[in-house]
Amino acid sequence: MRTNQIAVVVALCFALAGCNTTTVKTSSYEQVTLEAQATPEELLLDVGVGIFNPGTDAISAEEEGVFPEIRAAEARFVPYQLMETLQHSGNWGVVRVIPDRLSEMDVWVDGEILKSDGENLWLRVSVEDATGKRWFSKKYTEVAGKYSYDDRTSNNREPFQKIYNQIANDMLAYRSLLSAGEIRTIRTVAELKFARDFSPELFHDYLALDNKGRYTVKRLPATGDPAMQQLRQIRERDYIFVDTLQQYYASFVNQMEAPYREWREAFYLESQALREVKSEANTRLIGGALAVLAGILAQGVDSRTARTAGWVGIGAGATAIQSGLQKREEAKIHVEALEEISASLDSEIQPHSIELEDRTVTLSGTVDEQYGQWRRILKELHATETGTAVDAGQ
Repeated sequence: MRTNQIAVVVALCFALAGCNTTTVKTSSYEQVTLEAQATPEELLLDVGVGIFNPGTDAISAEEEGVFPEIRAAEARFVPYQLMETLQHSGNWGVVRVIPDRLSEMDVWVDGEILKSDGENLWLRVSVEDATGKRWFSKKYTEVAGKYSYDDRTSNNREPFQKIYNQIANDMLAYRSLLSAGEIRTIRTVAELKFARDFSPELFHDYLALDNKGRYTVKRLPATGDPAMQQLRQIRERDYIFVDTLQQYYASFVNQMEAPYREWREAFYLESQALREVKSEANTRLIGGALAVLAGILAQGVDSRTARTAGWVGIGAGATAIQSGLQKREEAKIHVEALEEISASLDSEIQPHSIELEDRTVTLSGTVDEQYGQWRRILKELHATETGTAVDAGQ
């Protein structure tokens, strides 16, 4: 009986040492939903997409294999991809990437990157409108297929475009539930918040904020109110500035896109190799341990054949364990390769200069800081035209 048990253990250990795991992924593509009929312009909601939280504060970068420099770039790249998806759908008004909500919009999209490794993209996205009403907060996950980075089949399509299409479709589904009156209220609140920001002395009491953080309209400006007409012109100029910033942002993303795609593809391939190496190493370690165990058990059996098999099992187990440890050393080499690939991206991101009508403005620092510089320029121009003072803290 004991001999049979040993035979089973030995057979199991060699089976484990020789087994391989194959993961098969399938890819499906969800298209962006288009409305059956065109929405009147006055009912198109403008959308602001904020810079995403890179998600590196709550995790150990080293343990999770996260590279903070890459995540910082992704926190800007992902919103831009979502912005383009929403804009190209034709279901919305102006759609722009605007960090820190520097310009009032009808709808705001905020997000956090939960996981991004070239193979997986996990996002948490929250959407709310100018009144402060939360539309939804949802987690989105997508796994890139094995052909996602194959130029012959992908047509250079964004590997995770499906996730952006899903977000766009969820936003449209919610907006479709709103009445024309509710949409007009959202647009009015956004306009009054902008007016209050630029002329608080005139528009501070047009909105009320309840204990749930929701804005309601207390009163409206009179038809043809000159102050509101002027602020509407300022808002149009604000859109022009924001559009100028989008051109810079597009340049930022365009420079990042090629090396980032290469990094993701390399990360994807290295991750696949790393997972296979780790799996093989673990299999060899487990199989080796079982082989050693079988060999030890065999020494207590009163059979020369069993004892001989036991010594063979111990030798084979030791060899398998040593091989497993070597595989783990190979895994370290793959991790080092990933680190080298990741370090190459940050050097591709450079500051830019933007030409204005009367001057050249050089934006420096982070993207958020550059948006802040633009906002201050806009307020300075507004102050010059109206003869008002600019708050030094702005």
